[in-house]
Amino acid sequence: MLERTRETILIVDDERGPRESLRMILSPSHRVLAAGSAVDALAILRRERVEIVTIDLNMPGMSGQDLVRRVHEEFPDTEIVVITGCATVESAAESVRIGICDYLEKPFDVVKVGAAIARAVARQRARGGLRTFLEELGAVVGREQDAAAIMHEVERSQKLRGRVSDLLAGRGDERAARAEAEELRTVDFLEVLAETIETKGDYMRGHARRVSFYAGVLAERVGLYGKEQELVRIAAFLHDLGKVGIPGELLLREGALDPNERKIMEQHPVIGARLVRPLLLQSDLTLAIQHHHEWWDGTGYPDGLSGSDIPLTARIVSVADAFDAMSSDRPYRRALRREAVLSELRRFAGMQFDPQLAKEFAAIVESSADDVDITVLAG
Repeated sequence: MLERTRETILIVDDERGPRESLRMILSPSHRVLAAGSAVDALAILRRERVEIVTIDLNMPGMSGQDLVRRVHEEFPDTEIVVITGCATVESAAESVRIGICDYLEKPFDVVKVGAAIARAVARQRARGGLRTFLEELGAVVGREQDAAAIMHEVERSQKLRGRVSDLLAGRGDERAARAEAEELRTVDFLEVLAETIETKGDYMRGHARRVSFYAGVLAERVGLYGKEQELVRIAAFLHDLGKVGIPGELLLREGALDPNERKIMEQHPVIGARLVRPLLLQSDLTLAIQHHHEWWDGTGYPDGLSGSDIPLTARIVSVADAFDAMSSDRPYRRALRREAVLSELRRFAGMQFDPQLAKEFAAIVESSADDVDITVLAG
């Protein structure tokens, strides 16, 4: 049984049988409209808010392929699912090129239709999250057009499409891969944005990538692999995303910040979490961004969490972030020597850092001295 949602679906098919079958499948969970021709479908789309449209390609008059093109041009926020009895490589290729959500062959079954609609709903909601993200970003930095331009560039350069043969074959693993691709595209966008923040100062350049590397190494050391390790890497890459909302003069200040300036600076984890939250990524990612400046002894910010109440991912990022900060030149000091960095890691274990994580990372740094410097590996 499909989960009940608020989306409206328009079924477009000149044959009454398939049209009514789809209506029966979808109406318990969605608001369903129907049209017997492309012309009728366009009329409905112009007067109703429709989130998803299913289109049969083989229709008299305006073809389904032409309707797919028109819907994409006139209603770009509407997800398109092609359900057709005349599937060809050419029609699938054209549909994929345009950017449809899914391509199913008749005769269809309930499971495949339900899965296709669920993916379309997920894409709709993700798009809404990105729109909210841009609004939040515009409110934070006052440069919504700049953020939109970055997003457009990521969409253009990172667009991922499924293979036509797999679409025609209806392979489940390809569909799962496309769902993961949507999330990866969102992460790509965020990583591009994170790197643009680093252009505010030479000392910041490469910081996100290095922290991501160190955090990944530490995660593996403490037994996190696969997706768990990748989540740590992504969280570390995005940990300073909120600095997009901090004035550049504070980020580049060579002297100490006054109390008011420090309060402003300490808002960057909250801003970063606020930006990421609408994108519906894993909650651990948002929590890691928000809490990477918490201290083990409870004296950190923004929420004063302590000990194991601080999410593990945030604790890992905290160690990696501090290590890179100490190992890199800053506006107010030169990079510390390796021995001094190790001394600070040990001194603040149990205060700033999870003591076990600090111990493990210190061991990593020490072992790298006999082989290749870990800071060199991080680039």
